Amino acid sequence: MKIIVVGAGISGCVCAWRLSEAGHEVTLLEKGRGVGGRMATRRMNGARIDHGAQFFTARDPRMLDLLKKWESLEYVVPWYDRVPGRQDLPRSIRFRGGNGMTAPAKFLAQSFSVTTEFFVDSIFFDEEWQINEREGGNRRLFADHLVLTLPVPQMLELFQRSQFELESKIMNQLEAVKYTRCLALLGILDRPSALSFPGTVTHPIPEIDWISDNMVKGISEVPACTVHASDEYSQKFWDSPDQERVPFLVQAAEESLQTTINEWTCHRWGFAKPLVTFGSTQYTSAWDRLSLAGDSFGGERIESAAMSGWDAADAILGFGPTS
Repeated sequence: MKIIVVGAGISGCVCAWRLSEAGHEVTLLEKGRGVGGRMATRRMNGARIDHGAQFFTARDPRMLDLLKKWESLEYVVPWYDRVPGRQDLPRSIRFRGGNGMTAPAKFLAQSFSVTTEFFVDSIFFDEEWQINEREGGNRRLFADHLVLTLPVPQMLELFQRSQFELESKIMNQLEAVKYTRCLALLGILDRPSALSFPGTVTHPIPEIDWISDNMVKGISEVPACTVHASDEYSQKFWDSPDQERVPFLVQAAEESLQTTINEWTCHRWGFAKPLVTFGSTQYTSAWDRLSLAGDSFGGERIESAAMSGWDAADAILGFGPTS
């Protein structure tokens, strides 16, 4: 069967990998330049910076099996098992990518065809799926089954452009999905920070959820930080120019890191974490030959998003529930 998966986050990559391993012809489409989605790593003046998801945990036996593969090839390594300053929380190993958080997705993507910088403008179903690229690209692809792992608001926009609807109950569930936003500051430091291993600070002030030193983390040879603003701060300054929203984050980060940020850039995560999810780990319509998956279905944890993709693949393969 020819299957197209749209969205190269961990959910889409796991889904495509599982379907490919089962012998199907799988193509993954991604509007960006690489795979990983929120598991994002950026190079900046010699530094390597994880600016999206910072780590993942593994509990599900299927995720643990994937973890063994990744660890054996050093695509993933243990990071830490105790949150600094939170002895009340149980121990749980946090894993990171060997050279950045994109590593697990890159490993999976070796098993199937990946087409990047392909913006899906519209979809049309008539015995098979037709996937049309945005005007200017003009590529047109066909598939027996279509899997969408985009953030749900982007799925709904795609449905609207395509004049496509699912049954009203499903559409209502999709329309109820809500996300947080996150302004992410990526900074080059003038010297190593004062943070000890694992190089993280959580919620130092209400406006900031996370600060980390990527050199202490073990992925960068150059001192470089990641700062995640809170949803409230991000919402408030979402459309503000960098000159208004960034200086406060820089000052707060410098106080925690006890060093100076010499250079920075700001990234906007419009769909950072799902606040309200779909209600099940995936949706597959055997009638439409359409599957929906992603963190909007599985939940905000990387493992949950990955297993959403796995569940969607199993539904297609006949191992899981379909509608």
